[in-house]
Amino acid sequence: MFRFTIRDVLWLTAIAVSLSGSLTNQASSQSVELRSSSLSVLTATERERFLTAHNIARKTVGVEPVNWSDDVSRHAIESLRQQQDALIAMAKEGWAEGRAVLPEHSVDSKYGENVAGWVGRRSQSAELAVDLWLREKAAFDKLNADGTYRVGDEEGKSETDDFGKEQPIVVGHYTAIIWSATTHIGAAKLSFELTDDLGKTRSYAAIVCNYSPAGNRQGEKPN
Repeated sequence: MFRFTIRDVLWLTAIAVSLSGSLTNQASSQSVELRSSSLSVLTATERERFLTAHNIARKTVGVEPVNWSDDVSRHAIESLRQQQDALIAMAKEGWAEGRAVLPEHSVDSKYGENVAGWVGRRSQSAELAVDLWLREKAAFDKLNADGTYRVGDEEGKSETDDFGKEQPIVVGHYTAIIWSATTHIGAAKLSFELTDDLGKTRSYAAIVCNYSPAGNRQGEKPN
């Protein structure tokens, strides 16, 4: 199984910032403080929408739906709990630029993993993370027009992002969603608000979703 680290952090940060609305580039105020925070496994309607978004994508390519797992979810929330303070600190440091923050991938986990983050969408459901990951589908379909599975982040394979920069083609978030051998998922969300000494408030979210059994195995097709 392979993971995505630097490449997916850059990719999702760019998307999250582009979705965040009118973020300012003003110089940072003298102080930025934590106003509120919440860390939990996805529950109720948010969980159902998140799961449904996965299963709609899986149905589109003809694979069986996944189910929710409390055990897998506990792994996701523990990963976020360990990173909570660091993510909030990163948001404070990036206050002037309005940068989103993204969790680091777990090390030596038995689960597959997708991460996402955004800023400036206070009431946005975790389903947005799935929408971001599914944006890779077009690149995956293009790379696999001849029916062969490609990892995507191969040498010489690149595309122009929304900012006009060349980036490696990454499809592993999408293939994690549609991997046919995966039967269960679990996810957790960290939400927090920061405020500066001028009274400006900004909302942040970070998502970890784990997949069991893990997919994205080199040399194997996702479905």
